[in-house]
Amino acid sequence: LSLSLSLSLSLSLAFFFSPSLSLFHSYHIHISLSVCLYASLFLFSVYFTYIRDSGPRPVMVYIHGGSYMEGTGNMYDGSVLASYGNVIVVTINYRLGVLGFLSTSDQAAKGNYGLLDQIQALRWINENIPHFGGDPHRVTIFGSGAGGSCVNLLTLSHHSEGLFQRAITQSGTALSSWAISYQSSKYTLQLASHVGCGNKADSQDLVDCLREKPYRELVDQDIQPARYHIAFGPIIDGDVIPDDPQILMEQGEFLNYDVMIGVSQGEGFNFLDSILEVDDDGISINKFDFAVSNFVDNLYNYPEGKDDLRETIKFMYTDWADRDNAQTRRKTLLALFTDHQWVAPAVATADLHAQYGSPTYFYAFYHHCQSDMKPPWADAAHGDEVPYVFGVPMIGPTDLFPCNFSKNDVMLSAVIMTYWSNFAKTGDPNRPVPQDTKFIHTKPNRFEEVAWSKYNPKDQHYLHIGLKPRVREHYRANKVAFWLELVPHLHNLHDIIMSTTTRSPPPDGSQGSGRPGGETGTRVLLMGTRRPGTVPASHTHGAPNDIWRAGTSPQLLESQRDYSTELSVTIAVGASLLFLNVLAFAALYYRKDKRYVVNSHRRRSPPRVPLSASNDLTHPPEDEIMSLQLKHSEREHDCDVAATGMSVAAATAAPGSGIPFPPDYTLAMRRSPDDIPLLAPNTVTLIPNALGTVGFAGLGPGSATLPHSRSTTRV
Repeated sequence: LSLSLSLSLSLSLAFFFSPSLSLFHSYHIHISLSVCLYASLFLFSVYFTYIRDSGPRPVMVYIHGGSYMEGTGNMYDGSVLASYGNVIVVTINYRLGVLGFLSTSDQAAKGNYGLLDQIQALRWINENIPHFGGDPHRVTIFGSGAGGSCVNLLTLSHHSEGLFQRAITQSGTALSSWAISYQSSKYTLQLASHVGCGNKADSQDLVDCLREKPYRELVDQDIQPARYHIAFGPIIDGDVIPDDPQILMEQGEFLNYDVMIGVSQGEGFNFLDSILEVDDDGISINKFDFAVSNFVDNLYNYPEGKDDLRETIKFMYTDWADRDNAQTRRKTLLALFTDHQWVAPAVATADLHAQYGSPTYFYAFYHHCQSDMKPPWADAAHGDEVPYVFGVPMIGPTDLFPCNFSKNDVMLSAVIMTYWSNFAKTGDPNRPVPQDTKFIHTKPNRFEEVAWSKYNPKDQHYLHIGLKPRVREHYRANKVAFWLELVPHLHNLHDIIMSTTTRSPPPDGSQGSGRPGGETGTRVLLMGTRRPGTVPASHTHGAPNDIWRAGTSPQLLESQRDYSTELSVTIAVGASLLFLNVLAFAALYYRKDKRYVVNSHRRRSPPRVPLSASNDLTHPPEDEIMSLQLKHSEREHDCDVAATGMSVAAATAAPGSGIPFPPDYTLAMRRSPDDIPLLAPNTVTLIPNALGTVGFAGLGPGSATLPHSRSTTRV
């Protein structure tokens, strides 16, 4: 059944029935907003009058991903989500690649046309959704990957104010390295050179030349950005995106929205698969070193300190309990990509949004369907949550999601659709509809007993979404602190380590402050609370940046008094008191130890026991003496072992570094589940500067020459 209507806005709509779900029907409306822009609306109703009689429904607008280069909203069928969640689902299209994001960084081609398409679609929805039973005051935008970063960017743009109230960013925020194109004019010049417009000196002439080219010639050009970056994507134009996203977040530009943010367990799988030829056997140490070196070279433009950064990253992402295992090495490299590109930006975004109490919810997705498209060792990868959001397990495999769905997959999809639609209705994923999947399983699922807590910067609650759900705190806190707190300052690592420095005497030969040999002072680092995110440290800013305060000002006053005599007397008295305390403690310890030995050798009376227990006798005194001798021998053996361990540690120290190699396994280095932090939140592990001298196999940039020198960032 189909019919066509003509509206005053010259929009063509086609209504048709989609496959029914249970007893309900879903209507799909295809809307042409312009020559090349489309939106699809999915409505849920038993009868046509049901929409009008039941009141306006919440609206969920999906923005697809695809690295701003590919994809379409038409690939996603929102009928199941609309039916199950009792909402209206809208999927939209926007211009991509060169057509959507080419920019000369000036008025000739400002860029961000794809974002403007999204904003225009939201305006149309705001004006017209009441005609389809939707509530313009309950609009939620959601997206995955690059779509998620678009969602985040729209919350920061004044052009989208009032067009939506809630946002769900799945596996993508505006703080990832691939979310913003920081060198758009560079790639525009490359494109112009490829199509014969590179000889134009003026940007307006260059744009006019590009306009004369067939669009197919433009989109077919292979413009490769640096790895982990994008060529054509959103830019900071001062209008649609008025400033750096992190600055806008710190200024509170997105605090008026309810926000849900989440990541998947193994987001970095696509990076790992595109950079290295990974197989079931894992990766070699040379490939690991190459990946880390390439990672640093592409993401951090430190003038100095890259070697320290490489060493520190390798140290942090080496499982010292199993460092020679190639499969474990593959797992830690996957975690590196996931933490840097997704987890740390997501946590930083959540912290900035929740710092003033704005409703924020955080999740970690730990499930994936069974499919032949990925190796068995892959975790929940980038985009694996999408089929569950759209209810694909309820209707079976599709060309886009060719999975072998089980009852557990159907149950989990129902749970996620309930959370997402509840959030669209009230801003709280726990209400108004409770979790109930008894129509799938006769027994209740574990989500019925879980209350998803709000996120706050102190506790950082998050929901672990999997077959064993639970609410936990501080998702991967040690790695997040590493990327957000330590790495941005590693180019000044030698200053971060608190050290004692000697000041040279003034030119007049006087001993500064009257102290022989010059003055010694301890430097103290005053670290700010600003989270630099993934912006290179050279671009971080704030007040003040890595400020050091010395113990004494270098400016010496002429009238400064000489306190050397008083200082010498104070030190002498203190040393004398310390020596007396040591002697007193030694004497006390000697008397206590002697008393313990005498009491241990003294014959003890056997305890009184009833006559019926005559066979339950105490040990004779000879046994006590033998036991005491055994304890003494064990104590001596422990001392020998400790001494041996110290000699081994000294023998394995790196030459000139003074730092021993970590042992194969110690209790402090034991592995824990990925979502259990090893450090307290906001705790930074300082790696000594001498770490750069510790020898790792195959260390250094370019230590291994491997294929895949170029790769398109796909998110």
